[in-house]
Amino acid sequence: MLFAPLAGIAMPLISGIGTGEAVMAALVAAVASFLTADLVIYPRYGNVPAAVADALISAAVLWEISFLAESPLSWPGLGLLAVLIAVGEWYYHPYLGRVLFAGRRK
Repeated sequence: MLFAPLAGIAMPLISGIGTGEAVMAALVAAVASFLTADLVIYPRYGNVPAAVADALISAAVLWEISFLAESPLSWPGLGLLAVLIAVGEWYYHPYLGRVLFAGRRK
């Protein structure tokens, strides 16, 4: 859920994409990163690899959707979004571990 407000605010400012398109892109990125980084990578490898995977997956999805919307993100803007996502996920993963993976994580 970190993605929707972040992308909904930041993407229109750095790429010219509409707010509705940005929120939809964020929701797609959130689902993709949750299913891979949060449910697969985090329980097996821990916080750092999962935060990096979240940032990379989200950046790839957001860039692709902004490109398809004909308002591509700039590389510095994409890097900024990836860093913000990674930092947010860094703090989110311990909560996820306590709530979703209680007793099942290494």
